[in-house]
Amino acid sequence: MNKIKPALYTSLILSTFMMIISITDGGLWIFPIVLIYSLAGNMAYGIPVSLLSDWLTKRMSKGRMLAAGFIHAFFGGVTYFVIDGFAWFAVICAVIFFFIDEWLKRKDSSGVDRDNKRFYLQLLSVIFLLAVVIVAVNWIPGMDREEGIKSQYLIPEGFEGTVVILYGIENRPALEEVGDFSVVPVEIESLPTLMRTDIERYGLYQTSTQNQILQISQNQYYYVDEEGNRTLLEDDCIYHSGGGAVTSSDGEERVFDEFQVTNSACGEEFSSHGYERYSAQGREIGKYLDEYGSLTE
Repeated sequence: MNKIKPALYTSLILSTFMMIISITDGGLWIFPIVLIYSLAGNMAYGIPVSLLSDWLTKRMSKGRMLAAGFIHAFFGGVTYFVIDGFAWFAVICAVIFFFIDEWLKRKDSSGVDRDNKRFYLQLLSVIFLLAVVIVAVNWIPGMDREEGIKSQYLIPEGFEGTVVILYGIENRPALEEVGDFSVVPVEIESLPTLMRTDIERYGLYQTSTQNQILQISQNQYYYVDEEGNRTLLEDDCIYHSGGGAVTSSDGEERVFDEFQVTNSACGEEFSSHGYERYSAQGREIGKYLDEYGSLTE
C-alpha cells in the first residue's frame, strides 16, 4: 500500500528528531519508544485519515492540497480529546505524514501539480494552516481552565528531602489564601517503610482543597524557623519531581503534587534532575500511597 511508506518515514523522522533533542540527557532510549508508538498511531489512525483525505479531495481541481492539509491537521488536532497534552505529537505526525505523502505523489506521478511554483505556493499555505492548528492544540484547550494558582510553601528550617501535597482529603483544612498565594504549611512525617534510614523523614501537607492548576514558575518556597521567621529558598534548591493520583480504600481518587528541597546541594544539577536518594524516597512514598491510599491513619 502506498500509504505505508509515509507512515514509516514519518515515524522514523519523529523518532530521530526526539532522540537528537534528548541526546544530552541520555535520550538514546527515546528512539525505540517513540518509533513504536508513532508507527502504531500512523498505521492505525494516520493511514485511514490520509485515505479519507484522498477520497474527499480526489475530485477537487483547485485547493486540493490546502483541503487535504486541513483534513490531516484537523484529525491530528482532535486527538486532544483522547490523549490530551500529547496531541501535539499527533499534529506533528500529521504534518510530516502529509508532506511526505504529497512528495511521493509528486515524485511518482507527473500529473500531480506539475507547476513547481504553484506546488510550493500551495505547500506554504498548508504549512501556515498546520502551524495555526498546532498553536490551537496547545492554546485553545487552556481557555476554559481557571488561571493557575501560585503557592507559598512553608518548610521547617533545615529539612531536605521529598515533599508531598495531597489534595481533596476530607476533614483536612482548606489552603489559606494570602494575597495571590495559597499557603502550604509543610509538616515533617516519618514513613513506616523507611524507618531507621537516612530518608525516613519527608514533608507532607494534606488539604481538603481540590487539585489546583499550579503556576510552578511563580511558586515561592521558604524555610521557617520555630519563631516563624522565613528564609526564601532559591529556585535551584527545588526540583519539581511531579505528582500523580492514587485510589484510597474508600474508592476515592487522591491527587498529589511532589517536589524535592535541599539547602546543601543547590544548583542547576539539582533543580534539573533532583537527588537520587530523594527520588528513591519519592518512589517509596508512591508505593505506600498505592498500597494504603493514605500517608496517615
